Amino acid sequence: MTRRLALTLVAFAGTVALVPCSTHAQIRASERGGVSQTIDGTTIAIDYARPQARGRSELYGGEIPYGKIWTPGANWATTIEINKDITINGHALPEGKYSVWLQVGEGDWTAIFDPEPRRFHLMGPPPSDEQVRFAVSPQAAPHTEILTWSFHEVRPTGTTLRMAWGPRAVTFDIRVQPSRDLTVSADLASRYVGSYTLQLMGPFGDGQVSFDLVHENDRLVGHWENPPSPRLGEFWLISLGEGMFAAGELDDGELFDIVMDVIFEFSPYEGRATAFDLRVLGDALWGHGERR
Repeated sequence: MTRRLALTLVAFAGTVALVPCSTHAQIRASERGGVSQTIDGTTIAIDYARPQARGRSELYGGEIPYGKIWTPGANWATTIEINKDITINGHALPEGKYSVWLQVGEGDWTAIFDPEPRRFHLMGPPPSDEQVRFAVSPQAAPHTEILTWSFHEVRPTGTTLRMAWGPRAVTFDIRVQPSRDLTVSADLASRYVGSYTLQLMGPFGDGQVSFDLVHENDRLVGHWENPPSPRLGEFWLISLGEGMFAAGELDDGELFDIVMDVIFEFSPYEGRATAFDLRVLGDALWGHGERR
């Protein structure tokens, strides 16, 4: 050992001795991160460490050998925590906290959700009946330098969860339990199906629009006669009880938003609706409709 190196080590040791030791302020190569999303009262939270590719071109099949069970993160296993039951890629995942693992392969991978959340990243879980396992298909994706979990799409009934690192990404379709029943029984729907003309007022102007209400796939569906575009041609009525319905906006046939500030308040006659008021922002009257 040279004298310069010895002096450097002594000086370094002296500096370390002066720095308070803390296990809560360590600089890590893969710092911890997290992301969460709430959908209709269901909260989904991902906690994970974020490794960087650092020029490693062969991550899958190289750094992560095919067949290896790997947590998509680092240090300690990535976890997912949910406060209500959900489905993920069509598989039931009960409320709770799970460690998340992927078994990589040349084709499909296997996703594993294990009920033991606290696991070291090199200690993949053995198979058990309590795990949720299913195949996933990784997609080629633009290079992601630092491993990233994100909620790639959010809908009133669910979300798309995405993990991306290096040249690959994996997506999970998550569906939540709706707080409101989106279906309408045939008996209830029979009171409202028919054709209506709506006289607009207030900020909507003073024009008239018409629509038909039909019962389709256990839902009360409205079809505008002259929609501004095909994508806006339909809407759902979501029952709030006592002849009151919220408007459900659709996007390509899928529920996009439940507009609780737009309420259809029907007036029944001998059990069958004859007219309705369109109320907005509490109790403001913005339209009146009559059965044709």
